[in-house]
Amino acid sequence: MSLFEESPLTPWQQEPFHHLSRQLEQGHLPHSILVLGEEGVGREDFCQFIAQWMLCNAADKTQGYCGQCKGCQLFEAGSHPDYHLLEIEEGKTQIAISQVRELIQHMQESSHQAGWKLANITNIHALNESSFNALLKTLEEPQSNTLLLLQADQLQGVPATIKSRAQILKVGVADVSMTREWLKQRHDFFSQEMETAIQLFPTAPYKVEAFVENGEAFKSGEFIFDYAEVITAKQTPMEIADRWKDELENCIFWCQLMFHDVLLLQQSATKDDIQLKQQYEAIEMIASTVSAKGVMLLLNKIIEIQRLIKLKSPANLMASWQSFLIYSAQIAIKYKKLES
Repeated sequence: MSLFEESPLTPWQQEPFHHLSRQLEQGHLPHSILVLGEEGVGREDFCQFIAQWMLCNAADKTQGYCGQCKGCQLFEAGSHPDYHLLEIEEGKTQIAISQVRELIQHMQESSHQAGWKLANITNIHALNESSFNALLKTLEEPQSNTLLLLQADQLQGVPATIKSRAQILKVGVADVSMTREWLKQRHDFFSQEMETAIQLFPTAPYKVEAFVENGEAFKSGEFIFDYAEVITAKQTPMEIADRWKDELENCIFWCQLMFHDVLLLQQSATKDDIQLKQQYEAIEMIASTVSAKGVMLLLNKIIEIQRLIKLKSPANLMASWQSFLIYSAQIAIKYKKLES
């Protein structure tokens, strides 16, 4: 079978799955697995697949779950009694200790379907110290036929006590050609926009697809030209803040890409060297208006706002966005690039 034929798993998820399948067949499957995968590789979908596969009642599961048995039907209906999904509750920024205690109780109960019991924690970094400590006992003294899937986008920040008690399984794209082939198979074509997006997200195929399908290439161009007009005092910061408030998180990301390209141009790079080639005119305008020191100050400010996004602090986000655009206009005046 070709790696790229129709499958619930993407090509880069196949090997991690077959690794677990071999362990299950040999009776060596661990009780806890730390699944590492950056945003854009389908880590959560992969863990959902593994959960359904483990709870499937089919006799032969070497290729995945059957989709027909009672276990699969319960799982797809969202009502499998032996499955526990643990994620951040709406409006919260962390997984509460009460949620972990509920999970622990679930894992200690007998299986309702006389098979495996499985818990899936979507973001291990969202656990606070108390939650980690509560989870530790379950990791140290697991019940038989139980599996804990612990998800993270990176190993950094995962406590050593968790890493030492879980098998680490990486889900990611090692070769960018795999992303190109996957996109061709899904869309029956490969466009210049896709290639541009691949340059931005070489190891995050779903980000590439979203960038193209959501029209982000066009929107990012519009925004960057608007931002250049803030820098050159042709539009006011508040006009731009209001116009792009619904795309705020995307704008923050586009700014980071833009500033990197601006710095490249200021270091004698050409249009062929930058990522956002279609926005070259606006990027060149910024590069010729603000000095490198000013651009670095703006880039640092954007990185600060990205931290707010990761911490899920939406209350502060809009105010920070407005302040950033005002700051941009001020930087353009204070750090005006001298004519060479």
